[in-house]
Amino acid sequence: MKVGIDLGTTYSAVARYDTKNSKPVIIPNAFGKEITPSVICFLDDGDILVGEDAKDMQSNGTGVNAAAFKRNMGDGSIAVSFNGKDYTSEDLSAMLLKHLIQDAERATGEKVDEAVITVPAYFNDFQRTATIRAGESCGVKVPKIINEPTAAAISYGYKHSNDKTLMVYDLGGGTFDVTIVRISKGNIEVIGTDGNHILGGKDWDAAIVKYVCDQFIDEYDVDPRDDLPTKNELIVAAEGYKKTLSIAESVTIPINYEGYSAKYTLTRDEFESMTEHLLEATKEVCLNLMGDLGLAWTDIDEILLVGGSTRMPAVARFLRDLTGREVIAHSDTDLAVAKGAAIVSELYNSKATGLRAEMTVIDVTAHSLGALSVSPDGSKFVNEIIIKKNSKVPCTASRQFTIKKGNMTDRIEVYTLQGESRMPLDCNVLAKVVITGFYNNGQGLNVDIEYNYDQNGVVNIAAYQDGEPLTVEAQPIDEDIRWMGGSPKNRRSDECILKNIAICVDLSRSMDGEPIERAKASIRDFVNTLQNDDTYFSLIGFGDKIKVVQDLSNDPRAVLASIDELKVKMVGRGTDASPLDTARSMLGSKPGVGIIVVLTDGIWGKRDRAVEQAIGCRNDNITIIAVGLGEADTSFLRQIATVDDGALFTTIDRLGDTFGTIATAISSGSMGLSVREGGTGLAVRQSTRMQSRE
Repeated sequence: MKVGIDLGTTYSAVARYDTKNSKPVIIPNAFGKEITPSVICFLDDGDILVGEDAKDMQSNGTGVNAAAFKRNMGDGSIAVSFNGKDYTSEDLSAMLLKHLIQDAERATGEKVDEAVITVPAYFNDFQRTATIRAGESCGVKVPKIINEPTAAAISYGYKHSNDKTLMVYDLGGGTFDVTIVRISKGNIEVIGTDGNHILGGKDWDAAIVKYVCDQFIDEYDVDPRDDLPTKNELIVAAEGYKKTLSIAESVTIPINYEGYSAKYTLTRDEFESMTEHLLEATKEVCLNLMGDLGLAWTDIDEILLVGGSTRMPAVARFLRDLTGREVIAHSDTDLAVAKGAAIVSELYNSKATGLRAEMTVIDVTAHSLGALSVSPDGSKFVNEIIIKKNSKVPCTASRQFTIKKGNMTDRIEVYTLQGESRMPLDCNVLAKVVITGFYNNGQGLNVDIEYNYDQNGVVNIAAYQDGEPLTVEAQPIDEDIRWMGGSPKNRRSDECILKNIAICVDLSRSMDGEPIERAKASIRDFVNTLQNDDTYFSLIGFGDKIKVVQDLSNDPRAVLASIDELKVKMVGRGTDASPLDTARSMLGSKPGVGIIVVLTDGIWGKRDRAVEQAIGCRNDNITIIAVGLGEADTSFLRQIATVDDGALFTTIDRLGDTFGTIATAISSGSMGLSVREGGTGLAVRQSTRMQSRE
């Protein structure tokens, strides 16, 4: 039996194509339900529950629960640890897939041998290949990975004969995608896609949890989120409150914690107001895609809503105001993706006849693919894009690279990069191959590098000299790729450099609400980007007082957990205390690089004292980078920053990008970092690279 599986962040579903009735149908789970919670629960007695049972345990605060793990698919990080064993998101996805397949086999009495699995359109190569591995580890063949919005469009359009161009607005539990699709006589052609794989309905749920907990803190001075079982109960319940607010004007939310009881009323208007920034984040994605494709809203016939979170009334209203187009909800909002995958599974069935003859599906790449190259002036490494984002798949493209006269190398290293940036360290490094077998007499030569992007988003590389194929051998990617951010003319020691980073966060009352939540999310991404065995982080909160929330540690789990502890007003309401001396004493005795990153949105009370502390940090070769939001004093931040361009001013919406820029600068050594005794210095390894002919 061949099935389609919607492997969702919050809920998953399995469907098959009914050839007798020529339509896709959902296969119910063991509870007779069409959707299965994407939750796994580890119990103290060693049992592992998946799906409905795990969701019940989560709502009761029982066991160790794993949910929304899809957001970290493919990054290799540990999603949950239990009884001395670590589980990645790929491991958990495999367990969930196995459960879904077993339920489908019990319901149908047939064995599942092939599964088409859906992924967010903006998943990169690592995330897609991890999904394939998770499926194949269950003993099934995965002939195709398909983008979720494409699957939804197929479910909607496979019976439609009218020509139309749709924007598929797919807001699921944990991911958001927007895709432009052209439907013509049942055929589906994807024009372009974009998305945000860490934005989804869970963020609206989190806003409800924050709202009621903040009320509870103000009333009783205790935070229910400090207790993990209570926090899990609130998270599960919040999804239900969100659904209630989609059909009612208000909802009453009870909380019982540490002997205190309270009930809080949340109106739909309040809910929509406090989550407006989340809809604005989807707007940015939509506008970017329309701009990239050169489309106007008049080019779009309809907006198709997909994903359970699009049931919130604010979504349709927001899109009508933004686009001026008709907004329609898919008749199978929660099931469209699985049904579309089932249709595709039938298309890939070699025995199928009617459906294969009736329709075709053309998809696109979600990211550009390039090769590490040297800029024409030889001053830096660059990402030379070979296959552009939103190219039709499968596709093949090539680029000619030059080995200059006098270079007698007999091998070329090719690093495949995935991303839009010209800067290599802003991209994912997917693969490394070594090309040999070419003739080089030192007079210079041209080598054609060919990329083939297959239907699953897997990249295959070939190389040619004068039309003759060369030998291409895959090799492990370097563990340390920081040299890609430097100059090809420099050398790099094989030793690694220690980095000690103190993150100082303003917790005054002006940071309350969205600023602190955005700050925490940005800092999490910052830590995840830089974390390795040679990087240590500490977390310091400041206001009227100073609090060390996390001492220097290179344990990412401890550091990330400490970020969750940050609360506004936990160190007073104002900003009279400077964290710089505390950070300086923490970093000053450590070998390697010392870096202080300060985030603030207000005016400090004792600025002269802070400037003196900054001078002390500079004398100790400690780098200070200052990030200002809102009412931050620009002149003051420039005084405490110890390097050129070390004072950065940004908006709440761009805070994540700003921290990403800092992470890139730190990784590449371009932030004016000084190495103290015990360090090894920042430089770049010299190696033969390709230079693009321009």
